[in-house]
Amino acid sequence: MLKQPERENRNVNDLFYEMEGRQIQKMNKVLAGVELTKAEERTLIWLAGWEESTVDHLLSVIEKAARIRADKKGGYAHKSNRESEK
Repeated sequence: MLKQPERENRNVNDLFYEMEGRQIQKMNKVLAGVELTKAEERTLIWLAGWEESTVDHLLSVIEKAARIRADKKGGYAHKSNRESEK
């Protein structure tokens, strides 16, 4: 699970910090149960600072790939109702 770095330790404004928190929550929802390395966590936290649509598109691709793999193996990956997939 990704944890947002403390605001006091960083040179970011309130709006950025709030947006980053939303991005991290979205990532945690999609990546629930996935074990990440420290390097992967740092990269995803860095990515959380990018434009929201960039993160949304990346998460959509991850979800699609998970569904395809689950379908091929006979498993289950949750279906998303993202607007970007319609």
